[in-house]
Amino acid sequence: MDKSNMIGLVGFATLLTSIPVSANELPGHLAERLPLPVITNDCGASDCGDRRKLELAQFSQRLSDASAQDNGVVQNSASQGQQKKNNGQGLAIGQGNNDTQVVYLNFEQSSPTFPAVVSGTTPWLFLSHQYTETERDAIQANLEADYQGFDITFTQTLPTEGEFSTLNFECQTANNICVNFSSGILFGRAQSIDIGNQVRDDSAFVDVGLWEVFAQLDPSGGLLEAYSGIEIENGDVAAALSKAIINQASNTGAHELGHNLGLRHHDSFGSPGTGIPTTGVPSNDAFFPVFDGLQNGDEAILHTMASGASVGSGLTDSTARDRFFSERSVIKIAAAERGRLISEASVAGKKVTLRKVVAPNTLLEGDNAEGKLDIREALIRGAISTPNEVDEYRFKAKAGEFISAEFNGFDVPVGSPVIGAVELYFIDANGEQQLVAQNYQNFEGFDAFLIDAPLAQSGEYVLKVSSPNFVSFGYNPDGSPILFPLEETGNGALRVGDYQLSMYIVDGKPGNGPSQVPGQ
Repeated sequence: MDKSNMIGLVGFATLLTSIPVSANELPGHLAERLPLPVITNDCGASDCGDRRKLELAQFSQRLSDASAQDNGVVQNSASQGQQKKNNGQGLAIGQGNNDTQVVYLNFEQSSPTFPAVVSGTTPWLFLSHQYTETERDAIQANLEADYQGFDITFTQTLPTEGEFSTLNFECQTANNICVNFSSGILFGRAQSIDIGNQVRDDSAFVDVGLWEVFAQLDPSGGLLEAYSGIEIENGDVAAALSKAIINQASNTGAHELGHNLGLRHHDSFGSPGTGIPTTGVPSNDAFFPVFDGLQNGDEAILHTMASGASVGSGLTDSTARDRFFSERSVIKIAAAERGRLISEASVAGKKVTLRKVVAPNTLLEGDNAEGKLDIREALIRGAISTPNEVDEYRFKAKAGEFISAEFNGFDVPVGSPVIGAVELYFIDANGEQQLVAQNYQNFEGFDAFLIDAPLAQSGEYVLKVSSPNFVSFGYNPDGSPILFPLEETGNGALRVGDYQLSMYIVDGKPGNGPSQVPGQ
């Protein structure tokens, strides 16, 4: 085997630094300290990759696969959710199971070495990071702090009974490569986006190999310091490496577990009422139609569910700061534990009441960090039974508030998959409806996400849910949308199906709001 393509491959126990790598032997982007690409599709089976990067054939196939899974019968489970509401359990974890969610932290390494592609295409081998007891305990403590107030517990001891989720702290891709300086760096991957945390024995992995690669390529610590943002004090590279690994493993572990609890990347947006991030990522035209709301979300970069695709975060955002859950993430985790799932039928012809959600305030800083969160939400399970059906949900609101609404039906199916859209209207004194905001597709996938629609007037509003006969494939150079038809391409089955709709308003209320949190 060519030594130029392998570092220290003289048996597994050989130190990789036994074959020094000088600066002029490093790939150009490392020698010049240029940014490395970061892989942001970390949602496993749910796939949170950017649809705009798909070729047209892939795009069509993705829809066709979903259509093939559809048996043509709408399986509306809203009535089941209503029964759970009546018996006091709500949606709860695992469809009525209110037991504590146990998470097993597995720090054991399956191999003493791991592959990484540093130059060319042939992987080099590096020594696997062996987590010390101090590192393991620090990571567990950080995860416990992130999820404090929720009914979730962490253990380093493999449970012998009951269901539990697992966080594996090593790369577990098909080729075991998470570090590739050309195609991207993958910090972790969750099994899926599990809305409502219905699967209680899922798994995710967290990989910290990038920092070992830097430390072993450059024993002086220069690469580690440059890319992690962690200063090497008194020449102690090992201490800096340990700090980078603890911080990144903690942040990534909380992020991937968040996916397995139903969270998505856009749950990093915040605080509610500020719109999309100030970083310019995602861009306004990443949505359909083009997002024309506020772009003042400067807190988004601080939040656990942030990613390169959702807020433009980079490598140092995982190593140099302690991230925390946003208000939007809190809503979903709390709803999974003690949600009030409303059936479409139960509110037909009636006004929807946005009820207070009992939840902790997880914010370490930001607009709503002080006091308690005033969260009001309606969680509705419904179905589009005919292609041109429009479901209407009326509610009252006060001027000056902002409402968000998330539709789950395709990216995160809740039954028979369906493509959906949401539109918000204000009903004036004459009964006329004035369009306030609308969304058909979010920046990553096909499900609709209405972000911080301004409620300029007090009174009655209506949120409409429908299924259009198209999905967006981006925009032409002249700004016109590229629309992919459904019925005309044999994907008409995606115009009927089941959905879950979350409508919420969040305010920071120092000294007010709910006085309890789940688990206390």
